[in-house]
Amino acid sequence: MEEPRDIDQAAIQEHARRTVEQTALRKVRKTLDEIEQTQTVERRALRKIVIVCVILALLGAWFYWGLIFGDRGMPKQTPLQVPGTAQQKQ
Repeated sequence: MEEPRDIDQAAIQEHARRTVEQTALRKVRKTLDEIEQTQTVERRALRKIVIVCVILALLGAWFYWGLIFGDRGMPKQTPLQVPGTAQQKQ
C-alpha cells in the first residue's frame, strides 16, 4: 500500500509545482503588461510634446520673419538728405 501514497504525493507535488509556475507566469505577464502600458503612455506623451514644440517653433519663426521682413516691423527712417543735394534740386 505504499505505492498509492507515493503516487498521490507525486501527483500532489506535480500539481503544486504547476500551480506555482502558473502563478509566477501570471505575475510576469501582468508586470509585462504594465510595462507595455507605461511605455505606450510615455510614447504618446513624447509624441504630443514633440508636436507642440514643432508648432511653437514654426509660430516663433513666422513671428520673427514677419517682424524682420514685414511692414509692421521696426519703423523705417526717412532717407537722409545731404544738404548739398537738397539745395541743387530747388
